[in-house]
Amino acid sequence: MKVNQNKLVAKAFQDCKARAIKKIKYCFVPGCNEKSINSHILQRNGILSTIAEESHVMQLEINQFREPNIFFNRVGLKEAFSFNCFCNNHDTELFKNIETADIDFTNYKNRLLFTLRTIYNEKFRKLVNIDVYQCLTDNHSDKFDIEILKEKSFTDNLGLEDIVRTENLIWNDLNNNTESFVFKIREIEYKEICLSAFYNYETSEELQFYIMMNRKHKEEVIDIFVNLFPYKNKSVFMMGYKKSEEKEVINYINNFFKGNEDVLESRITNLMMFQCETWAISNSFYKKRIFGNDNIFKYAVNFSANNYNERLFFDINIFKDDFITKFNLFKKEKRLLNKN
Repeated sequence: MKVNQNKLVAKAFQDCKARAIKKIKYCFVPGCNEKSINSHILQRNGILSTIAEESHVMQLEINQFREPNIFFNRVGLKEAFSFNCFCNNHDTELFKNIETADIDFTNYKNRLLFTLRTIYNEKFRKLVNIDVYQCLTDNHSDKFDIEILKEKSFTDNLGLEDIVRTENLIWNDLNNNTESFVFKIREIEYKEICLSAFYNYETSEELQFYIMMNRKHKEEVIDIFVNLFPYKNKSVFMMGYKKSEEKEVINYINNFFKGNEDVLESRITNLMMFQCETWAISNSFYKKRIFGNDNIFKYAVNFSANNYNERLFFDINIFKDDFITKFNLFKKEKRLLNKN
């Protein structure tokens, strides 16, 4: 009986999600009413294809309606890192300068375009989520906890408002040659990974303290934008933030751009494990570093959900042979702390 109920719940969720995705039909570029096409967060040919094997990459996925619910999936290049929010013209012309053979990374607008793709992917995801929560509330209230759906919808709407403020700044920069953001770039050894995401600088603890002191949610959180991708036999690591928030984040950002590459690799590993969901790796890298130990990412996701200080840094490095050993040591230390 319970199995059948779980199948009904999963079907309701998937039906609502499919409907929500279909409802996003038009280009996100302001003033454009053309139909959107399948776009990629990072360039399909020349970036994603660099880590692809047999035109596929490996992506970490979370699906609460299957077991295991956190797993790696082999995804074709057409679907990997993809979303619908640009028309054919804007997908081609707007991003032409960062989808050519020679990208000028010193150019501010080029750096900005990488960030635009990143935030529009997240905008797409949040719009889908909000519509799904409403669909489940309206049509399947007997299968879901409505209060939890309302809370999730409220949180994603707050995030959506923050994204709108950020995209307005980006378009203002693109149209008026202003510079509202700061970007730092570091070229490193080739990594078989593509990562494109943004996350809150503030910790959950800090945001909760703000609510307690002000009796309301913080209107605008501080965003950190991060990209990592292969380019011409090297990898490019890029981080960005709003210029108006430099005082708050500069010391944190600088930690990624000083010291040797081993330290940066550990920081990238921390981002992958605890901060960012939008990344893909080659099948070879998956087999070399993760295969047979997929459960550590389930632990990492669960740990993140209960960690209220997301800026904590842990000594783990997915690019080193001792990654699994170090991660198991990290787990052991967390268990001992919890017991105490």
